[in-house]
Amino acid sequence: MKLLNHWLRWLIGIFMIFSGTVKAIDPIGTSIKNKEYFEVFTEYFGFLTPLWDVLASQSLVLAIFLIILEIVLGVMLLLGVYKRFTMGTMFAMIVFFTFLTGFTVFTGKVTDCGCFGDFLKLKPIETFSKDIVLTVLLIVMWLLRKFWTPFVRKEYLSFLIMGVITA
Repeated sequence: MKLLNHWLRWLIGIFMIFSGTVKAIDPIGTSIKNKEYFEVFTEYFGFLTPLWDVLASQSLVLAIFLIILEIVLGVMLLLGVYKRFTMGTMFAMIVFFTFLTGFTVFTGKVTDCGCFGDFLKLKPIETFSKDIVLTVLLIVMWLLRKFWTPFVRKEYLSFLIMGVITA
């Protein structure tokens, strides 16, 4: 079980770092994709138009924040630090993106999620399936959380490694 937990942490951690890094190459492209989602949300959830307008005006800041968060969470998974924060935030992100990609599957309005920037274009159903698999893997990892051990035992050292890697 401990080996499975480590394997899942490394698999998901590397996946998150890869996904974030690919988007970090072109944060403006990620920002444009965010705006596309906000336009579709305005169409379907018009009563929240002021919120979508604010988010669209700040889409570059939001894109950069989400890219950094994705990379940092991936590094935190690899290092095995801040278990509750890492798992909680990661699970919240994946559930949100699963809803988002499920929405695109059912509406057909957004044809590419932008999950991997311009590096890899996925159809909405492929992206939704990926998010379902990630959700299941995160649930399994959470069930095995008692086997979660930090890569480095000294907390200050893991914090330093995390800072250097994500800087």
